[in-house]
Amino acid sequence: MKHSKIEILEQTPVAYSILYLALPSMLSMLVNIFYNLTDTFFIGKLNDPFKVAGISIALPYYTMLMAIAGIFANGGASYLSRLLGKNDLKTARETTTTALFTIALVSIFTAILGVLFIPSYLKISGASYLTALSARKYLTALLIGSPIIMIKFTMIQLLRAEGAAKEAMWGLFIGTGANIILDPLFIFSFKMDVTGAAIATVIGQGLGLIYYSFYYLRKKSLASPGRKYLHPRWSCYKEIFAIGIPSSLSQIMMSIGNAISFKLASAYTDHTIAALGVVSRVFSIVIFSFIGLSIGIQPLIGFNYGAQNYTRMKKVINISILICLGMSAVFTLFFALFPEEFIAVFIKDKTIIKIGTQILKAYVLAIPFAGLGMILMAVLQAMGKAIPAFIVSLSRQGIVYIPMLYLLNYLFQFSGLIFALPIADVITTILSFIFVYHITKRLKNSS
Repeated sequence: MKHSKIEILEQTPVAYSILYLALPSMLSMLVNIFYNLTDTFFIGKLNDPFKVAGISIALPYYTMLMAIAGIFANGGASYLSRLLGKNDLKTARETTTTALFTIALVSIFTAILGVLFIPSYLKISGASYLTALSARKYLTALLIGSPIIMIKFTMIQLLRAEGAAKEAMWGLFIGTGANIILDPLFIFSFKMDVTGAAIATVIGQGLGLIYYSFYYLRKKSLASPGRKYLHPRWSCYKEIFAIGIPSSLSQIMMSIGNAISFKLASAYTDHTIAALGVVSRVFSIVIFSFIGLSIGIQPLIGFNYGAQNYTRMKKVINISILICLGMSAVFTLFFALFPEEFIAVFIKDKTIIKIGTQILKAYVLAIPFAGLGMILMAVLQAMGKAIPAFIVSLSRQGIVYIPMLYLLNYLFQFSGLIFALPIADVITTILSFIFVYHITKRLKNSS
């Protein structure tokens, strides 16, 4: 009898398989949204725009370090799902072991460098003295605990790649629940403001890491890591890097793009930086929901591509696109009708709400393209198409987005700056569609 997770990937009706894998992943992303919003929510209760701006301007720098974890998390996950499709369980376990062992070493190194380069980043970012002061405190505490977060992130992606979406979800629930409880305790009771928010986040992530570690130790995973499977080989790293590096570059370029947007916004006011930061967190509700869907379908696509079951793989893509478009319609409606209300949840400053509403109305235009683009990017990564994935990764947040930031800000000032994201999403989604269409078209006679 086949393992139940393999049946979900290989035999269960496509729509059910997508829902089975995507719903836990989307719930996990909703939990991630709470992770993302909790610090902003509680710091916003201090009603200090400099503290809100500080944790906002810190986010791109921290995201850049997390992108390094994405090399082994996303690259390892893509390779792992394809190995399971080929029923190569030994190499699958070696891949899990190699990915976790390597990220453990790399995370310590990047945490040390990250702390050392905080002053340089804040200087480049153009933050005012008060904003930089809060950002430095927040980043220092967060980066000291970043190895915990990076290892946990890698575990989540590897578990999802083998269809263990529910298990990945529960670990996130544990961490987020702890963060929500600890944030007000450290921020208000212990009077640690932004430092307390960072410490609460690290502790919550640490509890999630403990949960995943026990799951692996109980040998419930299809590809549990183990000392006897620790055989780092170039062939394994080559497969991990082929997808992981383009995926990571996408996150790095996103961090650079966000840092540039905050840098350009700093030429206006600290209230503008705070508004941009709050809107970025609010808009993450949309982005993380689409990421959850794309993560959910990735094991299905990778497994069936590895098994050469192209007919089933194409059905997964088509149904996922329909789901994505339905979600886009709902999100567009809510954010278009209630922008002020969403922003006011986090801060009551009227100036920030006014600026934030202007930004959010511009970002609404990006919603359908952002969702579809993420689905198509997940398809390229799951199939192991390194070069197209690399091109698309660089385009959305780099080749297209960054020039648009400078050009539109120069031509139309802040009104132009906030439309750079929607335009970049439109262009890169079209590019992604062209790649996926031509790749899948060539597979039609192979199924």
